[in-house]
Amino acid sequence: MSSTNDPPPSTKFYQEDIVRLIGSPNVHGVVLRCWHDAEDLPPIPNPLADPLMRPLARGEVGISFLPGGLREIVSESEYELVDRTFQVGDYCKRSLDDVRSGVVVGTHVQARLVHAINGEPIKGWRNIKELRHAANVNAGDYVVYDDWIGQVIELFDELVISASGALIRMPEISSRFTIGDKGLDILPHPLTFNGMHGTCHGAPMPTVNDTVVDLQHTVLAICWLALNQTLDREVALKKRRPERFWHGEDLTKLTVLKTKSADIRVGDKAIFPDDETIPSVSFVAGAGAHNRIESRTLCVQETRTTVGVLWQDGSRETLSSTELIPYLNVDEYDCWPGDHVLWKNEDQERVAIVQAVNSTDRVAVIRCADTGSLDTVSVLELDPNGTGDMSPDALHGHGFGVRRGDSIFIHPVGTTNGFAPPRVPKIGEIEEWVREPPVRADGELSGWRRTMADLGGRIAAHRNPHLLRLHDVSLPNLDDDALSWFGEVTELNLDGSVEVTHPNLAVSVLPLERLTRLYDSLEQIEDDGWDEEISEHDSNEGYAEGIWLQDADGIWRYEKNSDDDEWEETDDEPEEMEVDVPWTETESSPGLDDDSLRPPSNITLDLTDSLSPLATSPSTSPEMSQELVVNTTAKPSPEIDEDSLWKRFEILPSVPLDHAFYSTSAGQPSRTFLTRLTKEYRALSTSLPDSIIVRAYEDRSDLLRCLIIGPENTPYEDAPFVIDWMLDSNFPQSPPVAHFLSWTNGNGRGGNLYEEGKVCLSILGTWSGDRTETWSASRSSLLQAFVSIQGLVLVKEPWFCEPAYEKLRGTEEGMVNSRLYSEKAYVLSRGFVRRALEIPLGDLQPEINWLYHTKGRLAKVLNDARQLIEKSKNEAVDDSDQDLAVPRLTAGGIITLERTLGKLQVFLDRNEVTGMA
Repeated sequence: MSSTNDPPPSTKFYQEDIVRLIGSPNVHGVVLRCWHDAEDLPPIPNPLADPLMRPLARGEVGISFLPGGLREIVSESEYELVDRTFQVGDYCKRSLDDVRSGVVVGTHVQARLVHAINGEPIKGWRNIKELRHAANVNAGDYVVYDDWIGQVIELFDELVISASGALIRMPEISSRFTIGDKGLDILPHPLTFNGMHGTCHGAPMPTVNDTVVDLQHTVLAICWLALNQTLDREVALKKRRPERFWHGEDLTKLTVLKTKSADIRVGDKAIFPDDETIPSVSFVAGAGAHNRIESRTLCVQETRTTVGVLWQDGSRETLSSTELIPYLNVDEYDCWPGDHVLWKNEDQERVAIVQAVNSTDRVAVIRCADTGSLDTVSVLELDPNGTGDMSPDALHGHGFGVRRGDSIFIHPVGTTNGFAPPRVPKIGEIEEWVREPPVRADGELSGWRRTMADLGGRIAAHRNPHLLRLHDVSLPNLDDDALSWFGEVTELNLDGSVEVTHPNLAVSVLPLERLTRLYDSLEQIEDDGWDEEISEHDSNEGYAEGIWLQDADGIWRYEKNSDDDEWEETDDEPEEMEVDVPWTETESSPGLDDDSLRPPSNITLDLTDSLSPLATSPSTSPEMSQELVVNTTAKPSPEIDEDSLWKRFEILPSVPLDHAFYSTSAGQPSRTFLTRLTKEYRALSTSLPDSIIVRAYEDRSDLLRCLIIGPENTPYEDAPFVIDWMLDSNFPQSPPVAHFLSWTNGNGRGGNLYEEGKVCLSILGTWSGDRTETWSASRSSLLQAFVSIQGLVLVKEPWFCEPAYEKLRGTEEGMVNSRLYSEKAYVLSRGFVRRALEIPLGDLQPEINWLYHTKGRLAKVLNDARQLIEKSKNEAVDDSDQDLAVPRLTAGGIITLERTLGKLQVFLDRNEVTGMA
């Protein structure tokens, strides 16, 4: 009998795993969903919905069975792993509790194949690189035309179906069928046979033997992303964005770029383009060669994969893919040999290339790009991503370096991408039509999909029904170097150079500064899904159709095409937030000038008239001519001296210059705004905990600042967290806007507090949550928002604050990632203490000095940290560590922490000398 304290079972399967029913060797399937996936799905709405679309219990997986695609949720304990899919650039580990990870640098896949139509097996295992997809182009593929790179968004298909002795052509947008599919569901019922075209009269009844024998894409919808970066600027400006829909003979003008290796999976339909020995199945629709189908299409029945792995320590190994697991929740400090990083410490920033990483100790050997010298540093001082450093010069900003598998543009010899290494820009304009909803409320196709379906239907209706072979796209010529301006990153060298494989399979070794990354439409749509509030740098809404080009000085600028003369007008007014129940005071006050934003000062409110912080009699609401003074003389906690500077709430004369919203314009306040502000001030003056202080301002009643001290036994203990707040004119109908003052020196974030200042919290509308967690004008308050940050973000195990990670609590993966994350949060938050003492913080500096110097909190921070370092170096792990937020530090954590402690000691010594004087 297992103990109730036993850890939950380890994760067994991951998405795209090939599995087999135990005891039934012929029952195969592809894993599509796992219980540990990030998404949270609502309960299945009706029995006709996709059977996989419901929340999974631990130990359940959603599988699509092969062949046929039957989908079902099953217990993973009833299945065994057959093969695991990896691509170049994927990250992996040997086990969930392993701190060392690797990057996939190569794959070798072999496949067992059967004929797609008659099921005849092909002998032996075949190298998958000898295959190509049965269709020359698929959704998501890149295509080239007239120096433009585009991406296929949607396809209109014509299927040829063998049914009742006849060949039937069936046009369909984004068909769910492939060659070899068979069954009663292939053909629709004769009563809905509109749009079908065949060589026989009448509509055949569906039978179990109806078989798809051919499939061709007749119309492509293409989103054109970016231009060849080797073109002269004048030439590039004259390049019009190509058409959206492609069909007929125009398809032959497109070249498809198959840059991703090993992209054929189990269940895919493929062909051997150069092997005439593969048996064929013939179908004839009439006399003549054009009316005959010779199908050599094969179905991938099973695969076995070996993977070349570059481990963090620099060693390489070739393993079966089933010996590895995907590394999905990558730590923000993880890096691998060849990565370009920025080494940030207290004194400098230097570009470097990672040579090796000791993941246990969290230290790395790096080669500094400026001198070539080798240094051993803490990984907590390395920034391998650069995503928090957005550039105003490019629409999509940039990241640091490139990754294996990235698609990139190449700039001409003697030029650069316009950014200093390790920064690499990314370009790609997703056209707005791509984001249009696919269907209307009545279930019919909408927008461009409707147009595409109508176009495809007309093409099918007017074609000779006996002409079965259609126009098709082209593939790159291996003897042609015309596409040498584009390629895929296949290796990162330790000297900082990058190996790029071109469409014709030629290989170039290039410096990083000559590369620009393609930001494709699928990646952009995925990013939009993570952040519903797309910033102006992440969307081209409001831009005319144009392109990103470098000017003569190498600066990226957005250029309109010459024939785009009009800008689309946009409404910049924010949408009104939906609330449950509004406050009773809803009338706006007319004609207020900016002076009315100053909090009134000639009335003292009775703070004892209510048990609820926000409950107040309407009779106490101030009139427009009244002024307000909030009594802040609440009885202090025993821990706080009555004569101390630690006033939990205070209204100051003016907002400090370093306030994040200082430069914003104050809106016109309404009666509702001022009445609500009275209630908010009252609650703050009486109910704030000792570890939170708040400042408001007479000259800007729409702004506040709060200081939160990290709670005990959390990674943030004793550290100061400062958040600036702005109340817009629609407050309290809309939530307050928060900006976190991050002092990590660009080295990461803490909890749901981001480097760029974003605070992710449901009550602020910046994080998804159920209705009870979101801001409500009737239920929510500023006090609740401040306390929520302390209670829900600055917690003992902050890694689990992410909803996607909460379900991993108690698992091996969760424990490893949480431990590393908490160490980082502890070390970096000691730097917050340094920053608060080093650079005066406007209106809170007296309180900071009182807390850390007068009350001795700085000495406590130093003593606690040094004891933790000593314990980490000399004591063995024991059971008491389980109750501590940060029980041990790695060698890398100690390196960074000791650097910070040295600075803090200077402040302590300086204050002691000043005090003695």
